[in-house]
Amino acid sequence: MPLFFRKRKPSEEARKRLEYQMCLAKEAGADDILDISKCELSEIPFGAFATCKVLQKKVLIVHTNHLTSLLPKSCSLLSLATIKVLDLHDNQLTALPDDLGQLTALQVLNVERNQLTQLPHSIGNLTQLQTLNVKDNKLKELPDTLGELRSLRTLNISGNEIQRLPQTLAHVRTLEMLSLDASTMVYPPPEVCGDGTAAILQFLCKESGLEYYPPSQYLLPVLEQDGTNSRDSPDGPTDRVSREEVEWQNRFSDYEKRKEQKMLEKLEFERRLELGQREHAQLLQQSSSQKDEILQTVKEEQFRLEQGLSERQRHLDAERQRLQEQLKQTEQSISSRIQMLLQENQRQKKSSEILKSLENERIRMEQLMSITQEETENLRRREVASAMQQMLTERCKNRLMQMAYESQRQNLAQQACSSMAEMDERFQQILSWQQMDQNKAISQILQESAMQKAAFEALQVKKDLMHRQIRSQIKLIETELLQLTQLELKRKSLDTETLQEMVSEQRWALSNLLQQLLKEKRQREEELREILEDGMERQLVALLEELSAEHYLPIFAHHRLSLALLSQMSPGDLAKLGVSEAGLQHEILRKVQELLDAARIQPELKPPAGEVLTPTAPQEPPESVRPSAPPAELEVQASECVVCLEREAQMIFLNCGHVCCCQQCCQPLRTCPLCRQDIVQRLRIYHSS
Repeated sequence: MPLFFRKRKPSEEARKRLEYQMCLAKEAGADDILDISKCELSEIPFGAFATCKVLQKKVLIVHTNHLTSLLPKSCSLLSLATIKVLDLHDNQLTALPDDLGQLTALQVLNVERNQLTQLPHSIGNLTQLQTLNVKDNKLKELPDTLGELRSLRTLNISGNEIQRLPQTLAHVRTLEMLSLDASTMVYPPPEVCGDGTAAILQFLCKESGLEYYPPSQYLLPVLEQDGTNSRDSPDGPTDRVSREEVEWQNRFSDYEKRKEQKMLEKLEFERRLELGQREHAQLLQQSSSQKDEILQTVKEEQFRLEQGLSERQRHLDAERQRLQEQLKQTEQSISSRIQMLLQENQRQKKSSEILKSLENERIRMEQLMSITQEETENLRRREVASAMQQMLTERCKNRLMQMAYESQRQNLAQQACSSMAEMDERFQQILSWQQMDQNKAISQILQESAMQKAAFEALQVKKDLMHRQIRSQIKLIETELLQLTQLELKRKSLDTETLQEMVSEQRWALSNLLQQLLKEKRQREEELREILEDGMERQLVALLEELSAEHYLPIFAHHRLSLALLSQMSPGDLAKLGVSEAGLQHEILRKVQELLDAARIQPELKPPAGEVLTPTAPQEPPESVRPSAPPAELEVQASECVVCLEREAQMIFLNCGHVCCCQQCCQPLRTCPLCRQDIVQRLRIYHSS
């Protein structure tokens, strides 16, 4: 059940009915009944309680509404003290007021078809209650105070979840009719309940140790007792009769006056109606004369419209033929570009497999060449200058290799095999060098480390090239999907169905290729991240991720920064390295100092002394690499959203591959607006200006 909800507003017809019934109840000469049923009420209005209290109403009918409680706020049940009949059936009541026993004059209570779960214990105070109907509710038991209803004659508890009757019901000697669900009863047994009211009362009397008497022996004394109570009123019989006669005479005189007034109003209404009929006849005559003139003008206007429509139709036919020719040419160019993309994808797969094997071999070599002695750190610092000079020379060579990459791509497989053989020979040499003296091994390993840095930088450049190629192919596929969607929209507007199957197959091929390229892009980014994190301390990587500074991982890996080095640096040193945010500089240094302090207190948290950072070369974008996709850039017309028809289409729907919705309109959609297929994935495209 919601915590906050808006009250249901009654309709205009229900509001008028409520106002009419309230006015009718307040008129002079009205009866003792207040009927506000079928008014779509969520609570009984305050005016109804005031009317019942002031006018001493005897009957209150509030059935077929939306009541959830009998008493609204700031209302008292004593306002209904004179009510003898209370009809509340067909509402949504979940409980009756606990002080229901204050209605001592109540004789009939009908709460059929509500949501009641229990009856209040004060119901036993209704000593004059003769009829109680709680049919079709959610009651599970009846209160024991039900046995105090000395005047109860009819009780209906069917359509509930009641399985046991209270034993005190045997004290109700006036009960003539008891309706219940005999098949679901446990006490009394179902066979007893199926024999009728008399059998049930006999069973309860026997269980209570009482002697059973039929209700006919108790009804007459009860009715006579009610009559004596009415005669024993403190006002006296004569005064009360005289006051009632005067009151009825006043009501009758008021009724006669209102009757005469309504008669005068009726005569005035008939006079106005006759005048309106005369005016209506004159208007009919005028309209008949004007009708002929309007028909003539309409015929002339229709003739002119038909001529204009015929000319417009001829113009549209010519335009349709021209658009069909343009569509055919566009389809041919798109199919050729799709074929080129598929061929290029096959070639890229082969080259990516070779690059992956080279990269795995390089990682394996780096792991074997990692130095665990502390002396290597000191020696490596002295060799930094010479290593940087060698790296610059190797970088120039790599740029030349990038310029010649397209021409040497066919020979890449042979070069890869030869490089793997060379790496195997170097690995054998490293294994033989490890058996030599420690000083000689250190010098040789440092020389090999410089060579491995150059090889790693070359592989990083190649990997960046492949990542760029994947991005360019994704951009081309997005452009092709956008053009195919525009083409389908144009075809639908022209009602042409030729070559529709070929366009659908091309769109499916492009969408599958786009999903494959996105998967390869994610894999490549994860591999790059793992390579960068393997060469750094785990605590430093976790620190950067905590501060949302993962994009500085390549810089920290390139400069081989550790927690010990960072503790000796200042914010200015971090700014020189490329960390531009001043707040982030101080936060990194503060976190590093906290980690080192914690490591001093708990030595087990300190990183291993022999852990060596794997050097990573800086990633520089290739300058002269030609794209593998078709070189010509496609001119894409802006496609509008098919939902709002205002903004530009920016989202690709997978698996169908349609580009037909903007970012705002695609959020609530579950199926494609063009082909009605389920949307598995949404991709945002950005149109470059």
